Amino acid sequence: MELDLELIKGKGGDYWPILEKYAKETGLDPDRVKKCYEFAYKAHQGQKRVSGDDFITHPVWVAKVVAQLGIGHRSVFAALLHDCVEDTNITLDQIADEFDEETALLVNGLTEIRQKTKSMEVHQTSISVFRKFLFSSVNDVRVLIIRIVDKLHNGLTIEYLAEEKRIKYAKRIVGIYAPVAEYVGLHYFKRRLDDIAFEILYPDECQRLRQMLAKISKSEAKALALVRMDIENMLKVNRLNNCEVQGRIKSLYSTYLKIRKKGEDRVKDRVGVRIITDNVGDCYTVLGLLHSKYNYLADEFDDYISSPKPNGYRSIQTTIKWKDDLTVEIQIRTREMHEFDEFGPASHIVYKLNKGETDGLGIEWVRNLVKWQSAGKKNIRNYQINVLKEFIYVFTPKGDTIQLPAGSSALDFAYRIHTDLGDHCQGVKINQKMAKIGTKLKTGDVVEIFAGKKINAGYDWLELVTTDWAKANIRKAAEKKSNRTA
Repeated sequence: MELDLELIKGKGGDYWPILEKYAKETGLDPDRVKKCYEFAYKAHQGQKRVSGDDFITHPVWVAKVVAQLGIGHRSVFAALLHDCVEDTNITLDQIADEFDEETALLVNGLTEIRQKTKSMEVHQTSISVFRKFLFSSVNDVRVLIIRIVDKLHNGLTIEYLAEEKRIKYAKRIVGIYAPVAEYVGLHYFKRRLDDIAFEILYPDECQRLRQMLAKISKSEAKALALVRMDIENMLKVNRLNNCEVQGRIKSLYSTYLKIRKKGEDRVKDRVGVRIITDNVGDCYTVLGLLHSKYNYLADEFDDYISSPKPNGYRSIQTTIKWKDDLTVEIQIRTREMHEFDEFGPASHIVYKLNKGETDGLGIEWVRNLVKWQSAGKKNIRNYQINVLKEFIYVFTPKGDTIQLPAGSSALDFAYRIHTDLGDHCQGVKINQKMAKIGTKLKTGDVVEIFAGKKINAGYDWLELVTTDWAKANIRKAAEKKSNRTA
C-alpha cells in the first residue's frame, strides 16, 4: 500500500472529487460519504486555516488518508466531522440524527481528546502518565488512528505556525503520539511524525546530519540501484518471479538515533531493501539465497516470522556486506506481513475478512476489531479497547495529570497530592461544580480541593475513602499526630 499524502490546498473550491476517488477504490458507498462531506463543508464554510486555505481542506485530507487505511465508512465520517463540535455550532445530537450513534461516539471521542489534553503540559516526568491517560480515556481504537492521522496533517503544514507552537507540537509528537502510533501498529506514520519533530526540536543536529549525508547521497542512491538490480536478477534466475523488491534510504531521525547508539560509522548502513513475497516458504528461500551469495553480519540477523514481536510485527531482518564497506539492511516478508508492519492491523481487516480468518493477528484488540467488522453494529463493543482498567487519570486546576486507582474519591485525590491537603480538606469542586468529598472520580475530571480548618485525620473518615492505600495513608498520618502529642 502506497499512501497518498499529497496536501490539499484551495480557497472556495470543491474537494469532493478527491474523496470520491478513494471512496470508490476502497469499497465505500460514495453517496453516503458525499452526504457527510457536504455536511462538513457547510459547517466549516467561511473558516480558514492559518495558511489561508479553506478549513475544510484539513478534515478532507484526514478523511482521504483514513479511507485508504480501510477501517470503515464511519471512520471516514468521523474524520470529516472531527472538528465540527468544537469549531462550529454542530452538536453531537445533530451528528447522531444525520448519520448514526456510532459516528457520533467516534466524533465525541476525538473531541474529548482535544479538550482534555489542550492544557496538559508535556515534560519528562509527565510523558508516561500522559500516554497512559490517552490510552485509558479512549475506548475505541479508531479514535486513536484518526487522531494520529490528524496530527500528521498538522505536522505536514506546521510551517505556518509560530515557533512556540511548533515546538509544543514536536514535544507532544516525540513524547506521546509517535509512541501511540507504534502501539496501534502504524509504523509508517511513526516514521513520518518522528522526522517532522526531529527537524523542529533539533535544527542544528538536523542540519549537520543533512550536510554529512549530502556528501554520500549520490553513492547511496547508486548503491541502492545496483543492489536492487543484483537481488532482482538473483530472484529471477531462481524463478522467484512473484517477489517485489523495494529500496529505501533510512530517514533522518532513524539515522540520527543509530549514530547516537552505535557511532558515526553506522551512517554507512542507511541503504535498505525490502523483499516482499507471496508466502512464508519463499521468505526463507530468499534468505538462503542471500546468505549464500553475500557475507552477512550475524549479530544483525533477526527472525521475527518464527518469533513475532509482541506488537505483531513479523519479518526476517538481515544485513549484508556490499561494496566499499557499505552494508545493506534487508527485510523479507510476505505481502500480508508488509501491510500489517507498515500500516497496522487496520489495513488487514478486509484481507482477513475475505479469507474468513480472525486468529494469528498478534494483538487482542485486533481480533476484536475483526470480530466487530464481521458481526456488525450489534457487537460494537468488540471494537473497544480497555487499557489500564486499574487506573484513572484526573487533572489539577493547573492541568497536571494525577494517576489514581480506579474507584478513587475526591478525598483520595487530596491525599494523593499531599497528606496535609487531605487532612485539611473541607470541600471539593469536580469539573467546576461543588461535590461531596466522597464522590468517585473518573478519567478526565478536573478536581479542585478546598482546605480550611484542620479536620480529623483519624478513623472517622475512613468510610469516605475508597482505596486501601489512601486508608493506610490516613492511618499513618493519624499515628504521626498521636506520637507527636505523646
